Amino acid sequence: MFGLVVMLVRLGSALRTAWGRPAFRGTAWTLALLWTSATFFYAHQEGWGVLDSFYFAVCTGLTIGYGDLAPATALGRVFTIPYGLLAVGVFAALATQLAQAFTTTHAGRAARIKARKGTAKHGHGRDRN
Repeated sequence: MFGLVVMLVRLGSALRTAWGRPAFRGTAWTLALLWTSATFFYAHQEGWGVLDSFYFAVCTGLTIGYGDLAPATALGRVFTIPYGLLAVGVFAALATQLAQAFTTTHAGRAARIKARKGTAKHGHGRDRN
């Protein structure tokens, strides 16, 4: 349980770091726009509720594909092909940017800890003579 808490704290820190980067924000907003537009499309075209439409849009974009929902109309199927390709690509880009922020944040933390240990060993940078 402790490991999960530590990982969530590190993930939160990486999210804060990533959100500070314009490329990450742009990719996140693009993914949100894709999911929102697909949600409205499926709700209108397939006659699904908003929750089912959003669920399908996210599961398709994440390549989960449970199979419990599937477009029944030809237009819905045609829409799903480019939507799936776009959503998967954008999500992969977002995940890559988050992973870079995670490693940057973790490396920065490790460097600060190492620097503190080094300063402690050498008397906080003061000359002891």
